[in-house]
Amino acid sequence: MHRPVALMVLTLAHAAACVPDGPRPDRTARTEANLLEAEDARAPEGTDLGRLLGATELEDTRARLTAVRALGRLEDPALVPEIAPSLSDADPGVRAAAVEAMAQAVHGSDGSDVLARLLAVVPTEADPAVRGSLGRSIGRLGLDAGGRRRAADALVALSNPRGDGVRTETLLGVALGFEALTRGFVDEGLSGDAGDRLTDLAAFGRGGTDVEAGRIRALALTALGRARRMTLELVEAGAQDPEPEVRRIVLRYLDAIVPSRRADILDAALADPSPRVVLEALRIVTAGPRSSSACERLLGAAAPDVEPAVRVVALTALGRPCPERAAQVSALRSAASALPPGEDAAWLPAARSLVSLARIDGRSAQGLLTRFVDHPSFFVRGYAAQAAGVIGDRATLSGLARDTHPNVRNAAVVALFELDGHGVDELLIDQLRGDDPQLLITVAGLLEGSPRRGAAAQALLAAFERISEARRQTWRDPRRALLARVAELGEPELAPRLVASLRDYDPLVASDAAAILTTWTGEAHEAEPAPLPREPLPSAAKLAALGRTSVALHMRSGGTIVIEPLPDLAPLNAWRFVRLARAGWFDGLTFHRWEPNFVIQGGSPGANEYAGDGPYTRDEVGGSHWRGTVGVSTRGRDTGDGQIFINLVDNVRLDHDYTVFGVVTQGMDVVDRVLEGAVIDRAEVRSGP
Repeated sequence: MHRPVALMVLTLAHAAACVPDGPRPDRTARTEANLLEAEDARAPEGTDLGRLLGATELEDTRARLTAVRALGRLEDPALVPEIAPSLSDADPGVRAAAVEAMAQAVHGSDGSDVLARLLAVVPTEADPAVRGSLGRSIGRLGLDAGGRRRAADALVALSNPRGDGVRTETLLGVALGFEALTRGFVDEGLSGDAGDRLTDLAAFGRGGTDVEAGRIRALALTALGRARRMTLELVEAGAQDPEPEVRRIVLRYLDAIVPSRRADILDAALADPSPRVVLEALRIVTAGPRSSSACERLLGAAAPDVEPAVRVVALTALGRPCPERAAQVSALRSAASALPPGEDAAWLPAARSLVSLARIDGRSAQGLLTRFVDHPSFFVRGYAAQAAGVIGDRATLSGLARDTHPNVRNAAVVALFELDGHGVDELLIDQLRGDDPQLLITVAGLLEGSPRRGAAAQALLAAFERISEARRQTWRDPRRALLARVAELGEPELAPRLVASLRDYDPLVASDAAAILTTWTGEAHEAEPAPLPREPLPSAAKLAALGRTSVALHMRSGGTIVIEPLPDLAPLNAWRFVRLARAGWFDGLTFHRWEPNFVIQGGSPGANEYAGDGPYTRDEVGGSHWRGTVGVSTRGRDTGDGQIFINLVDNVRLDHDYTVFGVVTQGMDVVDRVLEGAVIDRAEVRSGP
């Protein structure tokens, strides 16, 4: 349907590794289904691992690619020798997948062995996409200082012209490699050759409109900035670049140029036509000293006619005092007074202004507080709790602690605890009667060191027992938080109630229970978890249909965001997203999280980080987090809960840790207008021929 557009957002090494959707013989479909089942098992040994290893030698190219990629996703360094033969596969797509699987296998551990194996391939590999994968993978390995120098030399070699020159897909991989390599730099520098090559890449394709050339320039400038090789010439050229992402990136390194030039570049950025650039400039202003000029810039960005996202950031930043407060208080009071009455209206500027006003002029904020407390939107009432906490309004907070929505209660009890500490423990214990995961985690944390040990431990354990009955994998975090506090506050007489948890469906919870019982009883207890049955996998026919499917998120405030799944890259997460959309899961839910120049996140029935669909999905890492890609929200490996996020900028630091399963093909202008609390009216699944 939109397959060429979708693959453009991945690194071209991945694009080369993906086989286009099309009619698949039954035998091929069965093979793919078997491999998908084996990968989903995450088995470090046994039959499932054997199926993956055996598939690396099959005649079918797609099967070899799928198997090699799956082996890397197991993140087991012991599998590196098993993956290595695929570096010489006849198909360049399989070779590219093998390169990245080698790096993924040692993700988070020592990569020196893999570096040696990949360096041996560099001189002989001719395919541009595979060379791009080599660049990307060599740069991301965990290495000592000597290894990083060898990696940098290899990146320079990969970007050297050979034959008909260097292709964009190679340079993009090299730029990604340099970005990852310099991410951990502290006092380490780049060699002269590496610095010169990055300087060349910072000008690659400038003046044109090629998106990937712009990415190369932005990545090169990032690496130069981290390596302290930024110059006035680079900053000035970047500030005039046609690509907004480049103009945004160079602002991060203004401190590398003479102070006399910073103000002009910053003011030009504040007037940039791209909100992304303006938001980056505002971040710099906000982080700096509260001078008169800084406050003038913030007040200008907070004007009512400014782009909403920019205005909200400026109003939030005005929560720190300015030298002259009159204009600051006036702007905040005016914005907070403009709170719209409707639940779905644009309430965020007013809500953020109220909290900022509370920090600057508590009396003015107090006079406006009632309207926020009585507002139909629970988001607004949550901000009312924040403002009441700043002001110290205990009466309002006590009322909000009984709100119908757990997110409001969460904000209220946090604020009350900051005011009165364990004096509110009775209220905290009462909150344990609810089932909201975020609120339970919050309360369990606040009860640390509670003087009401007995009552708290009883309530905490009762809450753990109650929510455990739901047998939801995605409630791991609240269950473990509750057990951690039970371990601290409980007494050995509670031990009999924990014995059954040795056979819990979650192995981490079962291990927690074993540790607590061992401590309480003085006798060794072993966890014997009984995992839940794995979720049924989609049929080969359903997976094939994903290549002709898209999901349209119709926003209540207007506009539609069309997301195309990427089943070749992340089949199970793509399938889950489409399945949930078809079932109406997203209808009426919100994008509860808005991080300017980072992501928007949504799809939570509780409108918070911890409430999602019941079962976990495993990670299917491999895609790059370019602007407009759609990822899976997780809290640790293989903990997808149905929540999604959309990248607002290029977030390649998320690569290899978070799954990309889709891409926005229409409606990025709508995505850019989404703020906290935006409602998804309905999700429509569209199928092509």
